[in-house]
Amino acid sequence: MKKLVTTAFLFLFLGISYSQTDTTKVAEDDLLSEDPASKTQVTSLLPDGMGPVKRFFWAENGLMRKSSYFELTPEKREREIIVRRRMLQTHQVMGFVALGTMVASAVTGQMVINYSHSSADNAGKNMQTVKGLHQIATNATMISYGATALLQLLAPPPIIIRKNQGWSNMKAHKTLAYLHFAGMVTTPIMGQLIYGSASLKNDKSDQLRQFHQVSGYITTALFASAVIVMKF
Repeated sequence: MKKLVTTAFLFLFLGISYSQTDTTKVAEDDLLSEDPASKTQVTSLLPDGMGPVKRFFWAENGLMRKSSYFELTPEKREREIIVRRRMLQTHQVMGFVALGTMVASAVTGQMVINYSHSSADNAGKNMQTVKGLHQIATNATMISYGATALLQLLAPPPIIIRKNQGWSNMKAHKTLAYLHFAGMVTTPIMGQLIYGSASLKNDKSDQLRQFHQVSGYITTALFASAVIVMKF
């Protein structure tokens, strides 16, 4: 299971590393408004600069091209742009879902730490209950975070991929993606070290717990920033 999760996150990182800023909205509106007769003059229906994930699925001989539904023609590229638009809209919604699960993970994680230092009679029982909720929240975070990333990475390519000159919201979003991805890898690893093979009585357990806690808060803040920066 750990190998599967690691492989999935490496796949997401590869896609994030090669993702580019595009002019989807303007380009797709131009494409959809063209006269179909003029589309026969289009020499290239795919943008330059697609990353390896996009090429694997959407290049001229990519995996999705094996289906007649996604045959590379001007008319079907129009449909792809519509599919892309819907996937990116869902990507935005899932971003808020992922953020909510991250907040829930941070809150329940803090409660686990509080109960672990409490001297109340029922602290141990409460900690076990909250720990179960924390595990559910973290699993939901991993799933929603992965789904959010995949919706963007696997969406059909835009008409034009263009690197932004200078700073922009999209460049900030991409930079934050690198950072919160690193946090999404580091934070669960620290959690496994605390509650997995490492004993809670180990001298380093408190340090690991603190690192896990801080990493979780920072990752949540970075992801929240990535969501917010695209809305303003």
